[in-house]
Amino acid sequence: MATTRGARTTAAKKRASFGLLANGSSGDWEIAIDETTSGDDRWFAQIEGPSVSIYFEIESVDLVGKMIRFFGPRGGLPVNGSAKRNGPLVLSKDKKSPVVLLKDDESDGRFFILVGPTDSLTVRFTIDHDGATQIVEALRQVKEDLDE
Repeated sequence: MATTRGARTTAAKKRASFGLLANGSSGDWEIAIDETTSGDDRWFAQIEGPSVSIYFEIESVDLVGKMIRFFGPRGGLPVNGSAKRNGPLVLSKDKKSPVVLLKDDESDGRFFILVGPTDSLTVRFTIDHDGATQIVEALRQVKEDLDE
């Protein structure tokens, strides 16, 4: 029986197994990075907070360091090749329904997690200063796990 190239790709994705690579938590926030244990190398991030739980594929584990810098004291500095300050940091690999981190340009210390295409945003979660501090601590724990 003949199959299309796309059908083989879908079947291969279903066979992939995942395992926890790194995790961290602080306050109300928990972040975990999973990786495939079979098939192609792929990584997934899970971010859980008081009113949000999202799970998405990421390009690489280098994203953890980029997120720490983005939330840093000079947060919002370009980290994805964007020349503008307060530019977005794209977190997810999926271009059709991206997950994006954005610094609020009106309130220092406030950030947003945006889910969905920019022209028809699906969800926007607000992260206050305390939440951002907790996320950075959780990300540092994740980075420690990754560096081991």
